[in-house]
Amino acid sequence: MVQATFDVRLLDSTYSVTPKKGVEGSKDREDVNVRLYGKTRENQSITIICPDFKPYFHIFWPTDALRKKLEEHEDVLSIKEVKKEYKGSIEDFLEVRVRAPWLVPKFRTEFELQHKTLVVKNIPEEILEQVRADPEFTVTGDARLARLTPTDRVYSQKLIRTYNLFQYMDKEEIEKFELKSVFFAADIVFTNRFIYDYDLDTCVRVTGELVDDPGEYTTEIVLKAEKFEQCPIFTPKLKIMSFDIESSIKYGNIYCICFTVYNEVDGTKEDRQFVSKFGVRGDNMSPAEEAERNEDERRLLADFVAEVRKLDPDVITGYNINNFDLQMLYDRSNALNPPPEGRKATAGEYMNFGRDSLGMSRRENRTTGFVTWDIKGRLLQDAWLSVKKELRPKREGLGYVSQQLFGDTKDNINSTRIDEEWTNRRDEVVKYCLKDAELALRILMHPRINTLNKLMDVAIPSRLPVKEVSGGQNRMIESLMIRMVDRENVIVPMASGETNDYEGGFVYDTKPGLWEWVIGLDFSSMYPSQIIKHNICFTTLVKNKAEAAHESPIGACFVSKEKRYGITPRMVEGLLNSRKEAKALMKKARQDGDMDAADYYNRLQNAIKILANATYGYFGAKFCRWPYSRYIAPSITSWARDEIRTVVASLESRGFTVIAGDTDSVFFTSKNHRDLDSCKMLGFQVQAEFSAGNMHLELEKVMERFFAHAKKRYFGKIIWPEETLLVRGYEPRRTDSFDLQSETMTQVFQIVLEGRPDEAVRFSKDIIDKTLKGKVDLSKLIISKSVNDFSSYDNPDSLVHVNVAKRLQEMGYEFTPGMKTPFVITNGSAQPIRAEPVIEGLEFTARPDYRYYAERLAMGLARITEAFGCDERTLMQGNSQRTLDLFGEEKPAPVAAPLVQKEVVKKVKTMSTLDMFM
Repeated sequence: MVQATFDVRLLDSTYSVTPKKGVEGSKDREDVNVRLYGKTRENQSITIICPDFKPYFHIFWPTDALRKKLEEHEDVLSIKEVKKEYKGSIEDFLEVRVRAPWLVPKFRTEFELQHKTLVVKNIPEEILEQVRADPEFTVTGDARLARLTPTDRVYSQKLIRTYNLFQYMDKEEIEKFELKSVFFAADIVFTNRFIYDYDLDTCVRVTGELVDDPGEYTTEIVLKAEKFEQCPIFTPKLKIMSFDIESSIKYGNIYCICFTVYNEVDGTKEDRQFVSKFGVRGDNMSPAEEAERNEDERRLLADFVAEVRKLDPDVITGYNINNFDLQMLYDRSNALNPPPEGRKATAGEYMNFGRDSLGMSRRENRTTGFVTWDIKGRLLQDAWLSVKKELRPKREGLGYVSQQLFGDTKDNINSTRIDEEWTNRRDEVVKYCLKDAELALRILMHPRINTLNKLMDVAIPSRLPVKEVSGGQNRMIESLMIRMVDRENVIVPMASGETNDYEGGFVYDTKPGLWEWVIGLDFSSMYPSQIIKHNICFTTLVKNKAEAAHESPIGACFVSKEKRYGITPRMVEGLLNSRKEAKALMKKARQDGDMDAADYYNRLQNAIKILANATYGYFGAKFCRWPYSRYIAPSITSWARDEIRTVVASLESRGFTVIAGDTDSVFFTSKNHRDLDSCKMLGFQVQAEFSAGNMHLELEKVMERFFAHAKKRYFGKIIWPEETLLVRGYEPRRTDSFDLQSETMTQVFQIVLEGRPDEAVRFSKDIIDKTLKGKVDLSKLIISKSVNDFSSYDNPDSLVHVNVAKRLQEMGYEFTPGMKTPFVITNGSAQPIRAEPVIEGLEFTARPDYRYYAERLAMGLARITEAFGCDERTLMQGNSQRTLDLFGEEKPAPVAAPLVQKEVVKKVKTMSTLDMFM
């Protein structure tokens, strides 16, 4: 065997279980090998086969009966007594190591404690009084029959052991506890457990033996790992495959699969087409013909799998592949390959186009119906989901999105009549299929999407394989936190699934009006700064106020950093320090003219910021596993609210006018600062003053004019650091608005910010009048709204967008849960509201309900014009009944002073456009 060392960027992880040789009769009869997939610094694909690693979990100190049962269990390899910290106390636990990962859920099913209330009879009064005195217990009843309910199941076990309570319990009650225990760390993803224990990063240097025969693996390198070390971070070039399928609507069989593969290393692109040699199926096929057609489809699928394995892409994409194309591969391969009699088939096993021999796997969320897929060793990125997340477009069809992003669109094939098209224009259908794959690839790689780079970036601070970070922010945070907890011998609880209601962030009472020379300050990392400042952590919370250095407004107490520096604030501080380093490197790269490096460090610092800010949300979520989480998130928000109020009060005490503010930012103006330079100087002064501690207040923007209407509803003309438009809380930001509404409001924003509110009112009335008369472009009235699975709605027939989706299904169009459905309202007074779907390539012949659209316009525009004396009713009537009262109490001047600019302002957008709101 040849020794080799590689720097590897980890993309995915899985594991295999293989029988050991010569160990018959031994419990330890299999090797469990984690397999890491990635790309080397030289852009080669690699499979890393890791050393044997067995899964383990912890249970709270068990009864003698449970311990004996575990020691004798055929699947338990070892048990070990350990002491770990839990809620501030050192407790006894057992570490239980088992043969294979899939056994852990079985152990939980058999042995996990589900009850916590102890029912005891004839218990000595002195014991009962001691339990009553314990704040962790609620006692009902008396010594003859008492119910002892703790805050935590662990305390039930402790109480049983401390007072030997089984002697006071019925047999039925004893059975609830005797062979049960509280489990810890039994829900950690097995491959992540390996990564945590070996303390691996997203980039790792691995040394081991090269495997001559790759066997089941498709990668260029297969390595048996012997040693892991740290290495400098790098981002490899990827090979990206995009595919599309065309299939019969009536019969479900596949007509063709086309894909294109783009290699970032050299910029080359390869196309592949897998085409059925048959036409459309008939209703009266002979068994022989059906068998021949099925064999042809099996051949098509097998060729597809073989070619994917040969080309070995790192990423697989397509448009809406989660709901259609992957499901089609899964369903057709299962239907065409029934298992031999006596053998149970593994769903998806014939679609083994991952980097090992395993087939594709499918998982459906029982609550949402959302389906996720896994193909081992490869990243799956649905371009449609990326578009929804990054662009939030008003329409989500592939043709529409392609046209918006790069001026291209789908070929002219009627997908609702694909069987007819296959009969008459087979070659064109194949080209259409390949074009769809190419469009999806271009969308995924478009700078406005950039999903792959974002995933690669956020994996760096998360210290995880790239695929793992797409699983949610909780995994990213736990990747950091569990490692720290393990090092400090703190036990890792299970996720509770509980949620707690608490007061959220701060929102300042907005001062309505049109304001000039407004300074915007950003509370940079407000929540992370509170965690650090007040040492907020589940390891620092105490119940005795005398021990506390920090008491939150909700009454939670935390010790000082000197007494014990919490795990959470240390983790957050490390992230913020890493962000500072990334920002410094970004600045240096810009000074050196290396814009690629500057762009990378900018993405990196933003990824770190997202992770640091997500810490607060994690503690408020139901998947948070740490004790006392019900105190942590509310404490963070309550301290943040107080801090923001302090900033607002300080600004107002100096004579500044605070116009609007929330947890993210505050906007204020000064009578004595009426040009760009003086506003910047004041903003930097305030920034320096309030950022002396842990708050990190940052001058974010200066606006020439700023219109405020209500809480979180405002817009302004930013002139520094870049000239653009700020909009919050108005319909153009909503994806279910219609273009006429968005364009009109954008124009009204511009007019108001030019200091012409009377003209804004006249313009609004004019557009509403034209709408009432039907003198508007039909395409500007299209509304698009996401439609979930029909069964997820309590009363789906009452919802206009659901009814439109049902109508599309009746017309033969595919319905994909979660995708937006475009429609035009034809009767807004009916119950339910009536609408007709808008279908690309088909003429829309129904008459819109123009009054409905005019009323929608008036409702939205009135949120601006009512500040100038023109409410919704007046807009519809077409004449103002009040004089204009433009400004707030302090009435800033109606005409802005000329800009005094002693520096060049970078102009990003000189005019607002509809594209800004995509």
